[in-house]
Formats: sequence, C-alpha cells, structure tokens
Amino acid sequence: MKVGIIGAGMSGLSTAHYLHRKGVEVEILEAAPIIGGFAHSFQWNGHTCDWAAHRLFTHDDHILEILQSLVPLRTLNRVSAVRLGGKWLKDPVDAVQLCSRFFPRNTFSIPWTYLTRNRHIPETSFESYCLAHFGSRLEEFLFSPYTRKMFGIPMDRLSVEWARKKVRLSGPLDVLRQGSKTKFNYFYYPRDGGYGVICDALAAPVRDRIRLNSRMTGLEIDGARVRRVRYEQDGQSRTLEADHFVSTIPLTTLCSMTGFESPLTYRDVAAVYVHVDKPQTTPNHWIYYMDGDVAVNRLCEIKNLYPQAGPPETSVVCAEVTGCDRPDFLEKTVRDLVDSGIFRMEQVLDTTVVRREFSYPVYSCDYEQDVDRAMEHLARFQNLRTVGRAAQFEHMEIDNCLESALQCVRELTAQAPVELAEQRSSLPVEPRIATIVADTGDAESLLRCVDSFLAADYAQQQVIVATTDASRRDWLAVERPTVTVLVDSAAHGLPSLYNKGIAAALREHDADFVLLVQNNTYAEPDLPAKLVRIAQRDPEAGMLVPQIRLADQPDTLWTIGLRFRSFPPSTKNIGRGRPAAEFAKSREVDFAVSSGLLVSREALEKAGLFDPGFSCYYEDMDLSRRVRAENFRIRYVPEARLYHHETPAPKTNDFFAAWGESFVRYYRRHMSPLWLLLPLHFAYLLVRELLTGNASRVPALCHGMWRGLHKRLGRPPTMESADVLN
Repeated sequence: MKVGIIGAGMSGLSTAHYLHRKGVEVEILEAAPIIGGFAHSFQWNGHTCDWAAHRLFTHDDHILEILQSLVPLRTLNRVSAVRLGGKWLKDPVDAVQLCSRFFPRNTFSIPWTYLTRNRHIPETSFESYCLAHFGSRLEEFLFSPYTRKMFGIPMDRLSVEWARKKVRLSGPLDVLRQGSKTKFNYFYYPRDGGYGVICDALAAPVRDRIRLNSRMTGLEIDGARVRRVRYEQDGQSRTLEADHFVSTIPLTTLCSMTGFESPLTYRDVAAVYVHVDKPQTTPNHWIYYMDGDVAVNRLCEIKNLYPQAGPPETSVVCAEVTGCDRPDFLEKTVRDLVDSGIFRMEQVLDTTVVRREFSYPVYSCDYEQDVDRAMEHLARFQNLRTVGRAAQFEHMEIDNCLESALQCVRELTAQAPVELAEQRSSLPVEPRIATIVADTGDAESLLRCVDSFLAADYAQQQVIVATTDASRRDWLAVERPTVTVLVDSAAHGLPSLYNKGIAAALREHDADFVLLVQNNTYAEPDLPAKLVRIAQRDPEAGMLVPQIRLADQPDTLWTIGLRFRSFPPSTKNIGRGRPAAEFAKSREVDFAVSSGLLVSREALEKAGLFDPGFSCYYEDMDLSRRVRAENFRIRYVPEARLYHHETPAPKTNDFFAAWGESFVRYYRRHMSPLWLLLPLHFAYLLVRELLTGNASRVPALCHGMWRGLHKRLGRPPTMESADVLN
C-alpha cells in the first residue's frame, strides 16, 4: 500500500512518520521550501525563532509519551500576563482585578451588569453567550475586543461554540475560568532547539520521501476514488499516484479542487519579530494584549521558552497580528509594543514579518453546518482523508493534531479496512468506538439494541455486551457472531457491568471512546458518527450525551442529562416529558446519564471508572463530577438520537435502602460542608417521604443512609484496579 500525503506540517509529518513505522510506503508533497508548517523554527540574527507562539499541554499521557520519545521535553511553569486598558494584569484575569484596577467605573458597572444580566438570552452567538453569563460590561470591556481583533468579524456573527470552549464561568470571583487547555499551570517545550525540532524528528525517517516546493494543483478522480494528485515542482507539472491520500491542506481548498465551494473562511496571521538590544523584555512566556485598538494579539519571548535561543545580550519577541491588511501594521505593531513599556524604540535592532495564510479557522455562527456539508461532500471519496487543523477546520493544539494523525494511521492500517464508499462516514478520520451494552433486560430488547448499533454507519466500532447471564454468550455467538460477550455472574448493578465492558474496550480493543447504553434503548444509525464529530471538534468534552427520547412517544424527551438540586435535594432528568423540539440546541449539562453516553478514553483514564457503591443515578452523577473535576466538559448533542423504553422500577424497601446509601456516599465524596448539609438534607428527605405517603419506607431509607455513612468510601476504581476484570 502507498499513501500520498499533502502537506508536511505537524499533522502530515505525524501521519507519514507512523505509517512508515508500520511499513507503509509514503510520499509527501509540501508547497513550501521547508517542512513544519505552523510548527517550524528558523534562525534570524543569531536567534532560534518559532513561527508565532507555541506551547504544549496535554491531558493524554500516551500522547505525551510519544512526544517525549521523539524529542526531550522540559517542563516549564507558566508565566503570562494580560495587558488591558494600559495596565498590566495577572493571567488569568478575575473580576476582583478588573474592579480594583479600573476604579471607579468598573468597580460598580461590572458587578451591577453581572447581577442584572438577562440570563434567558438565547445563546446563539459569542456575544449573546457573554451577555447571558457575564453581563454587558465584561462583554464589551474584556471579551469582545480581543475576540473581534482575532477573528475580524462582529461578535454577533461568531459562533457560541467559541465562547463555550474558551470562556468559562464558575462564579463572580473567577470570571475567566477557562477551558482545560487554556487554564494550566505548566507546559512542555523541547529541551534542545525550538518547537520545530518536533517536526524535524518526525521527518527524519521519511526525509527522502518529502517533495518540497511541490504545490498541489488538482485531483484526478475515478468514480469514488482519487487516482492521482497533480502538483507543480520546479515549474513542471507532475502527478502522484497512491492507494490512499491524506490531505492536511485547508478544507476549503480541497473542496474547491473536488467541485464543491464552501463558504468557510480562515484568518491570516502575521508573525512580527522584533530583535531588541535587551537581554530580556519581560519574564513572561507570553502576553495577551486584550484591547481592540492594539495591533498585537499575543506576544511570545523565545528566550523565556528556550534560554539558549540566542546571544545573552539581545532578545527576540514574536507578536501575533491578525489585522495585517493595513499598510502600516508593522510600524503600528512595534509602536504598540513600545507603548506597553517592554522596550524602547531606540532598542529596536531589526524587524521581520512571516505571514501565514489559513491560520485561524473562523467560527462563524453557521460554521458547524458548513463543515458538515464539506465533510459529507468529501466522504464520497473512499480513499481520501483529512487530518489536521486547517483540513478539519478546527482550532487544534499539537496533541490533537498528533492524535488525529494516529487515528488516521490506525484506520488505514487496519487488518480489514472498509472499502465500500457507502460505509464511509463524513468524519475526517474515525476513532475507534466500543459500544458497551449493559444487559439488564430481556433477550428481545437486547437484540433490538445490538442490531441498531450493528447497523450504524460507523466502521471503526466494536459492540460489546456485558451481562450476568452466561447463556447469552452461546446465544449471541449464533445470532450475532461479531459481538463480543463478557459474562460476570457476580456483577452487582450497572456500574460493575459497565466497568467490565470499559476495561475490555480500552485494554483489548484499544478504543478511543466508549459508548455506554442499556439494552432497553436503540439508536439511529448515525448516532455514533454524530457524537464523535462533536468530540473531534471539542476535545475538552469528555462526555457527550445524545438526545434520549421515549421509544413509545418518539417526539417526546426522556432526558438530555441530569440536574442535581442541592436544596431541597433532588435529582431530575432534564427535559423529561417535554417536546424534543424544545431542546434542539447543543448545551453543557452538569451530569450525564449512562443510559446513553459517549465517554473519551482520556476522561476515563483521568477520572476513573464507575463506582459500584452507587446506584439510583448517583453512579452517573459521581462519575460526571469526577470527569468535570479533571477539567472536561459534559456536552449534550441534540442531533444524535437514542430511544429509551421506559420500565419504571418498583419502589421497594430495597430501592429506598439503595437510594439512601448512594445519597449519603455522594454527599461524603462531593458535598461540603458535610457536617451541615447532610443532617439538613437528611431531615428534609424524611419529612418529604412522610408527607408523600412513604412512611412505611422510611426505615429502609434510614437503614440505607446508615450503611452509606459507615461503609468505607474508598477510591473509585481505575483501569489499574486489580478487581476490574476479575
């Protein structure tokens, strides 16, 4: 097999490197005279310079190990600052800083507009999200100027997804609690050399297979396959023939070459380098310039990342500028930096500019639908895949690029690759999914559930049934031989069954995601692909919940997730019994339900598995809370639909005892102050049950609470737990 790769940036080189390791012949076309793309380094005035500001931070230990095997990495404690309104602020910014440093106007306007904001504004754009969550003063003073400068479009035309990914609110004193990729205390950087040494290491074994100065000009297509890529090199037209092609060029460019014009747009970036006669301008790794009238978005000082970058008596700063269409942008950039006080004009020794097109995908309000249409168009080409930031139209960090490349490699080198065009989903690459069906019902329901996932338009999927009934193994071996059956006759409840399946999924099937469902559900064929599509766009979403509808009332919701009300204490299914059409917008939820739930491998490895000591939805809430504690988000995906057959469990003494035990265990692990909340809420529950006619169940409830209070809480099980597979 031969694979042609278009683009020798981080994604293209990663794909080529790991295909080569598996013995696959590769050939890489690169339009530029150098490799590395956005991740390259170069020498200038005796200094090693990266293109723009780079940092490496990942939750994925496996990805980190891969990168460390390529180049030695050093750990740096993050040092950064914010420049706003002519003043220096700590990063991350909080409301206390803004109110105290900008007295008196913000001292009163920020809390006032926060408290009086309209919380019910429909979240349709970046602007409306900020107004609903923070109020008008923070939106106009802090969030919108920087973001408008970055993307170059009005904030009411920027997708709400950018706000959900980048701006988080936990409370008025923590206004800028950002996503896990933007709120970190340390990061990694190559020990020797600039950022480009990572790409150099990836390119080393395939260096003779890279064609530089080779600009792709078109494709030769035969039905559902790409036969050749046309390109120009040294003024001559040439072709590259291969069995498969991987494109890392901009999605819009590839679509145009295949006869589809996409309205998606990118933002160009100019990296302005200033050589200054000063050993160090600031101690910061990077500085954010938030004001809209300042040309600079972000500033990086290379020597603070790599002290051996250049001579000790001078330094180089790199300013990232998106508003580079004005003729005097270089002069304005230098002037704005001088005005911020980090160096004087007479200390400027030299300047240079390196421009890059297609740097930032612009997340307009309709970008997700536009990306879907583009990917659906490209999905018709059976042997063409897209990998990387520009090709997938995603703001991907280096770990996401590497992960996407590895998934592509695994897909291409599978033992039995799917070759039928109609079985190709419209995803750039298909991560491996293990669908785990918890068998807690009758055989007919189980078969209906299993068949719905076997019919899914997703090739990289393994269906696993976890059951306590040993007879299911022989029965399914005949009825559905491709299904893996795990039997655990000692399993107690859903958590144990799910843990059995998760352990097998991650260890034996090397799954990137696990999809958890109960056997009283069934799915639409595109559910896995739609969940994974959002997971690829939003890597910080560790859990994704489909729209779960009632099977006997398919236009009515069963749930989109859980809500826990601390007082009076109550667990509620969000949207239960309401028209599904009312919940057509994606949103974050606090707690997922394991009746239908996609969880990333990374989230499970960080947060652990289900705790078998919980039941009655508390197992879902406990895992959800641990996942969120690891800085992952839980996202509801309305376009992915699952149907649930509701079979209400009788509220017996055993039910009340189990509920009471789980309630107390949950409080012990997650609620504070326990000494106050537990007695108060316990008293409320007793009164509630007495008033609602459940007085006969109160002894069982109290017995369960007593067990929950006195049983050892312990740690949640992890993949390393010895008892997971036993």
